[in-house]
Amino acid sequence: MRRAGLHAYRARMTTELFSALGDRKRLAVLGALCAAPGAPTVAEIGERAGLSERDVQRALAVLGGAGLVRRDDAGLSAVLEPIRAAAAAGAASTPVGRVAADFPRLDGCLKNGRIATIPADGGLKAELGRLVMAALPHREAYTERELTAELSELGDEPVALRRLLVDLRLVGRTADGSRYWPAS
Repeated sequence: MRRAGLHAYRARMTTELFSALGDRKRLAVLGALCAAPGAPTVAEIGERAGLSERDVQRALAVLGGAGLVRRDDAGLSAVLEPIRAAAAAGAASTPVGRVAADFPRLDGCLKNGRIATIPADGGLKAELGRLVMAALPHREAYTERELTAELSELGDEPVALRRLLVDLRLVGRTADGSRYWPAS
């Protein structure tokens, strides 16, 4: 499949996936399937989800079309790989996600394509600083507000990330902290 065709296919599948998950009854059916120790029947799913068999059948049809339910000789089962793949694709499309593969030691610091924690280890902190610089848009200078806004796109603690960059001398700043620039 050509690249443009593959992109369109993935977008269509993601839209179908989110559409399938965007209904309370379908989520209840998928949840009942996930909680089931074996391959349950439609009646058992309905009982667990608090839905009629008709509602379960409708939900199963949509969930099956989105690739979230499998019917085989053993019965019904949930297929969660499409959800995992969509989450991974979403995380990979973030600024941090686009450069994360170059920093595999930082996997424990990242969550959903964002910086979740700043490590205590000095070597990992330095590596995190390099990741942040790689993920930041390249500009000659930032105001404090601009840099903080850009860093808030990368992680939940933008002020701590800004301090990290200054401490690692990856960015320079004016004495009053009003302007920042990438260090040479």
